[in-house]
Amino acid sequence: MSRQVVSFNYTLKNKQGEVLDQSPADQPISYLEEANMIIGGLESALNGMEEGQKDEVIVRPEDGYGFRDESLIDVVSRAQLPVEEINVGDYFQAGSDQHAPVVQVTKIDGDDVTLDANHPMAGIDLFFSVEVLSKRTATEEELAHGHSHSHGDDCCGGGGGGCGCSH
Repeated sequence: MSRQVVSFNYTLKNKQGEVLDQSPADQPISYLEEANMIIGGLESALNGMEEGQKDEVIVRPEDGYGFRDESLIDVVSRAQLPVEEINVGDYFQAGSDQHAPVVQVTKIDGDDVTLDANHPMAGIDLFFSVEVLSKRTATEEELAHGHSHSHGDDCCGGGGGGCGCSH
């Protein structure tokens, strides 16, 4: 079977029913199947749904953002940080490499700063309300680029300038 591009809307809630995130009604999310563009548990559920179908999906940590890993928590000196001003709750990239982890400041004790590189949703069940808006066969260009081009015929809607993806 050929790979699909799936467009959908979602609302994400936690166990207490609080809305954590949602797609704007006029900007559905689109992904290329098997391209690791969304968390695995959500992709598996959406791939099994039909166009126009709505459903409630629970994604467990092992199929979402994983479990919390205490080894991803570190205490560093304030002088080591790439930012001048910090507050508990702040997020920043821990280095200049584009693959450096994003960390959250969880505690400040004098010159010691505790950083947590766990995803904020690691270790929790995710409750999605989803609606599949469309499914279509991926184009050769999308397959070559490894992502969906959902904004028109140009690569990523770039107006002829391309999307800057590495093909």
